[in-house]
Amino acid sequence: MENRYHILHVDDDVYIRKIIQHTFSAEFELSSCTNGIEAMAWLEKGNLPDIILTDLRMPHLDGQELINLIRAGSLYRNVPIIVLSSMEDSALKISCIEQGADDFIVKPFNPLEVKAKIKALLRRTAERQNFRPDFDSTRLSPRR
Repeated sequence: MENRYHILHVDDDVYIRKIIQHTFSAEFELSSCTNGIEAMAWLEKGNLPDIILTDLRMPHLDGQELINLIRAGSLYRNVPIIVLSSMEDSALKISCIEQGADDFIVKPFNPLEVKAKIKALLRRTAERQNFRPDFDSTRLSPRR
């Protein structure tokens, strides 16, 4: 089996989850959760994705709270996070990036553009890891 990056996708919208599944399943390993609580439970079971895609508006634990929890812990701190949200407010985008998101993409989105951004972010993360030995990432390379 070939090495594949693992994406954790967090979104309560079944339609968006299906689009992501259809677009990414051939190239990436995918895990999906419907809210931040499910995502944190999945992570706490010892799962470690290479990148996280999250919506903001979700029940129980929203995307901003999820970003804060992920960035507060040491284990997942360096996992790249991309926000996929229908909210277009510039102040919100800035806030999410300041909280630790690496990118913010507004819905509706072009799935191929999202895929290109994921690949670029993973490439840059891997290059940084190789360039800086002190870069503290738990695992940002393809599955072995």
